[in-house]
Amino acid sequence: MRVIPARSDRGGFTLAEVMVAVAVTSFIGFVAVSSMSVGFRAKEVVEQEADMYRELRSGMSRLVREVSMAFLSNNYDTGRFRDNQDRPTFFEGKEKTLSFTMLGHQRLTRDAKESDQSVVFYKVDRDPEERRLTSLLRCEIPVISEEIKECESWETLISDVSEIRFQYWDNVKNEWVREWDTRDSEYPNKLPDRVFIELTGKDELGKEQKYVTQARINLVTALGL
Repeated sequence: MRVIPARSDRGGFTLAEVMVAVAVTSFIGFVAVSSMSVGFRAKEVVEQEADMYRELRSGMSRLVREVSMAFLSNNYDTGRFRDNQDRPTFFEGKEKTLSFTMLGHQRLTRDAKESDQSVVFYKVDRDPEERRLTSLLRCEIPVISEEIKECESWETLISDVSEIRFQYWDNVKNEWVREWDTRDSEYPNKLPDRVFIELTGKDELGKEQKYVTQARINLVTALGL
């Protein structure tokens, strides 16, 4: 009977095969990590775009809502306030700034000596938190008085805005005008029917983009209250 000797060498991989396997595995890992990085970056970009448009919609909606609640009142002390030029309720609209009395104030502090009436101011200026940016700023004074000249506590409504432009609809002239001041003789007792708002900001690619809307004022004539 013939005896077949057993093989002394065992099956395995050569060094070259191991190196090739390691290289392939490393390449697959690199591709997977790169794909994940691209995915995370895309997610961040989408979230940034969503945050930008959310801030834009929220800020513009608030501006439109508050402009729509602008009001004038004929109920004031005519002995204390000599004429229309210093009456406590007003609407001062210029091309790049806007300030007015409104009926939309929300009282947030219990027992605060406030009502639904307040004075609000809007402008584009240096962001109080990010000085390198210009933003749409808002300021509110919760109590209407004859002492109101300026507002100091400005807050950012829409960040990274380069310009805002207002126009006011005059239904007598049937045209848009650049200024509307109820303390002047031209518009002593009436508000504009509509306010055109054009905001210059940035799109999702970082390029300048204009966003426009209009606000319709509900009470265009002075109240007797």
